[in-house]
Amino acid sequence: MSERPPDFVDLEEEEDLVERDEAEGLPVAPDEELEEEDNGDDVIGRAAAVLKYIVERIVDDPSQISIGATTDDRGPVLLLSVAEDDRGKIIGRQGRIIQAIRTIVKAATVGTGARVNVEIVD
Repeated sequence: MSERPPDFVDLEEEEDLVERDEAEGLPVAPDEELEEEDNGDDVIGRAAAVLKYIVERIVDDPSQISIGATTDDRGPVLLLSVAEDDRGKIIGRQGRIIQAIRTIVKAATVGTGARVNVEIVD
């Protein structure tokens, strides 16, 4: 999966837009309204935050981390991109590290009814 799907959403860009709007004094929807409107984005946001927290502590270059979101037939999918040199650290021997990361991200969304998957993008 080396190309971004057409409905790819870069989660960091959305957070930057909200921060920019707040800094410029533009109205931003309260968190309660967002949760009532679309609880799926909240689940994906929580999963993305957990994923970023874990990955930042593993890689040598945290500034190269990029997390996006899309959906497929399995449900929501987080797309993780890291620096070329850090990809092996994220995958681990025989894929053990990425499998553990996937397990933790799924555990972070327990009780929401959504099963968030994690994929590594080239």
